[in-house]
This record gives sequence, structure tokens and C-alpha cells, in this order.
Amino acid sequence: MRITGTLHWIMFGLLVNTAAAAQPPKTDDNKPNVLVVMADDMGFGHVAMNLDLAREASYNPQNLKRDSARYAPEQARAFAQKATPTLTQLAAEGVRFTNAYVPSPLCGPSRAALMTGRYPARFGIYNNADVKAAGLPVSETVLAKEFRNAGYRTGAIGKWHLSKGEGKAKKQLAQHPLDRGFDYFFGFDRSGTPYYGSEILEQNRTPAKAQGYLTDQLTDKAISFINQSDDDPFFLYLAYNAVHGPLREPAPEQYQKQFQSGDKHLDIFYAYLYALDQGVARVMQTLEDKGQLDNTIIMFLSDNGAPGGKPFPLPANAPFTGYKGQVWQGGTRVPVVIWGPDSLIKGGRVEEAVISSMDLLPTGLAATGSQLPDNLDGQNLLPGLQAGNLEGRNLYWASQVSHHWGFIRGKKGKKIDDKATAEPAWAVRSDNWMLRYWADSDKLELFDMSTDHAERKDLAAKHPRVVKSLSRDYAAWFNTLAKPAGWDQQYWRKLAVEE
Repeated sequence: MRITGTLHWIMFGLLVNTAAAAQPPKTDDNKPNVLVVMADDMGFGHVAMNLDLAREASYNPQNLKRDSARYAPEQARAFAQKATPTLTQLAAEGVRFTNAYVPSPLCGPSRAALMTGRYPARFGIYNNADVKAAGLPVSETVLAKEFRNAGYRTGAIGKWHLSKGEGKAKKQLAQHPLDRGFDYFFGFDRSGTPYYGSEILEQNRTPAKAQGYLTDQLTDKAISFINQSDDDPFFLYLAYNAVHGPLREPAPEQYQKQFQSGDKHLDIFYAYLYALDQGVARVMQTLEDKGQLDNTIIMFLSDNGAPGGKPFPLPANAPFTGYKGQVWQGGTRVPVVIWGPDSLIKGGRVEEAVISSMDLLPTGLAATGSQLPDNLDGQNLLPGLQAGNLEGRNLYWASQVSHHWGFIRGKKGKKIDDKATAEPAWAVRSDNWMLRYWADSDKLELFDMSTDHAERKDLAAKHPRVVKSLSRDYAAWFNTLAKPAGWDQQYWRKLAVEE
């Protein structure tokens, strides 16, 4: 799936012509490289590819009321277009998924699911408190090991956030990326870090110095990893910390000068997002120069929806309700694109099938010719990507409705710090139905996803059989899960349903 003439990859807003001649393509049995790029706290509506769904009429009323006093909503929309040209091109040439979900609205469990291809609740990870208490259990297989077994060089660059105590016990518990199947690591092992002067960076197992703007430094390390060898295919997990906070200092001039609305929060956010987008462009230009782009599968996603705080502007998670930390779709429905060789992926289309982030690594692993482990919840999407059609399936959530990252349900604009004491909520997505249970009100709600993205019209009373059937499905799934590693079990027990 070659880049068309409109893009010889777009960098810093200009078309870049490469002086060096492209090297011959790699051979190694034609095994494709696999590149997974993850954004942090990016909302569904923050990227231009999704603005056809994130229309202004669907903006969260609380966000709209707060932010429209500072800038015109049309300005934010224009900035989303300007900030994501590379991701827009990937979406246009690849497969854009409009019903893609993460199995948790929080970064730790979401990343655990991506790395294992399994629901994190199966091994006791429901929220970030569980990650801090136990980390990703060493009994779980990180699929980087499977790539390495298939003859791949493996690298993890950026945010890890899967070790007990946010990095303090990696050595004792073998939870460092180098212990989990990666040959190379550069990044950090906490929920977040400053973009300038970070003091928690590591290269492999050695402390590393921050150099300049972190998004650029992560991109540089990714390019260096790609350039290390032409002999073996690679699997690279590039986990940018953008656009996670802190979002206080302006981005470097080449990014920041593109966004000059006069509103500090709006300008800095979209400059940070643009830096990520241009980082992806630089990585792809490197692959083009090496003659490897046409033999690389690229997967892009966000770890969860955007928070509701002031630094996160419109369109945010539109057209969905809710935020990071909440099991509304605003917390769990994320941008996803898969781009790759024509022989593997029928691109240039929008796919509405329900998929999960748990599907991405199994799909990439299947492209290597490897047999998938038999305990995965994620599915191999390759057959559907090749044929141009995919079948959806049920997805489940057992999590929280935390107000720490957003507005309180039913209130106007108020927020409380309740990360450790948030009430639980669970949900099931099946075909066009979304069934959700709120423990704080002991209420079940049913919504039709084909007509009600914002989940405003509760249909539970009209469809009791659907409610009963999906509740039964959820109960059977919940009975396969582990107890939480750190979350107070008095809250966790409220997730149980009698069959």
C-alpha cells in the first residue's frame, strides 16, 4: 500500500523530497515489519479522520459551555484538521475503524490488554490502582516474546506503565520491558512525565538524559531502532506520552507556530498533537528511504479517551459521552487505523465492525506466520482485512465511573478526586446494542449505537429480553475474571451479577 504522490511524507507542514535513493526492499521471507503507535489520552474527535462523526452538534454540552467562552468551536475543529495530516493520510489509505474500543478507560489496564491480547481483568487489573499494586503479572505473556520467537527484533519506546509501584519493583519482579520480550527499551515507567527535562527516562536498564522535547526524542529513538539493522524484520511499540499532561509549556517553534488562536490551552494541545503526527511522518519517511515502507504494517490507536479537564479542548471525545476513567464510550471508544501492504490489507475504506485494541498484536503476529496462543481474547483481523469485510463480536467492560478525569454524572461542571473510591460500572457491546450498569444508581441502561452515539435515549424498558440476554452474557464473562490486585474489593464485588 504505497504512499500516493500527495505525501512523500508530510513533515512540518511541507512536502519533503528525499535526497538519498531508496534502498532495495528487505527480503527475509518477506515477513512484514509491525509498527504500533499509541497516543496517550487522545479523544476520538481530536483527529481529523473522525470529524465526519464528531460534528459540532454532538459536542459534550459541558465542554462546549466551558470552552466556547475562550475560543470558537470552529477554531478547534480547524486545528484538529491541521494537527493530523499524517494520521489523515494513514486513515485514507488504510482501514479506519469507527467502532474500535479499548477494554479499559484507563491507561494502565488498556496497555496491559494491548501487550497481552487479553482482558486485563482476567489477571486482576481493573484500574491504575491495580497496576500500581501488582503491575502486569509475570505469569502473563507479553506478545513481544512471540514476535521475538518469530525472528523479529523487538523494541519498546515511550511510556510503559506496567510495573508494580510505577517502576520501583521492575528488577525484583522482572517487569521491565527487557524482561517481557523486548530487545530494546527507551522511555519511562510511570503514568506521565514532563515533555522537557524528564528525570525518569531509561535506555534499556540505564538512566538516560532528556534531550530537548520528549516527543522528538522518542521519534529519534524509534528512527535509530529502525536503522540498526536491515537483516531482520522488526516489531516496534512506539508509545508517545503525547497528549497526556502536563500541557503547560509550548511545543518547539516548528510545531507551536502553526497554532496561534490566542488561547493557551487550545494552542499548546494541538501543537503537541501535531508534533506526534509529524513524528509518525518522520518514522515513515525513514521506512520509505530504506525501501521498507511497503512491507510494514502500521497500527495507530489511543490508549483511552480524553480527560474532561481544561487542557483538553474540543472536539474532545465527540460524538460520545464521558471521559477517561469512565465506561461511557467517551472513555473507551478510540481512534484506530491499520495501514499496510496491499497483499495483507484492503485499504482505502472505513470499517464499522466492532473491534478491540486486544486484536492488534494478534493481527500483527498472524502476519508473521506465527501460530497465536490459544488463551487470547484478541482476534486475528487479517482474514477480514484481506477480504474487505470483518465480523464483530461482543465486548465487555468491568471498570469504574471515575469523575477524577471528567465532570460528575448529572451535575454541571463539578469534579471530585475519587480515583481510589470511584463506583464501579460494567458494560456489554453486542451488535448495535450497548448495555451498561451503574452501581451508584443500581440501574441498567440500554442504547442503540446505530442511532444514538451520545447514549441519550435509554431503551431498557422497551427491550427487556435484550437486557436479560446481555446481562446473562456479562455474568458468564465476569465469572472468569480475577479479583483486583489493588482496588478495594467492596467496590469490585458490585460488578457481580447473578445469572
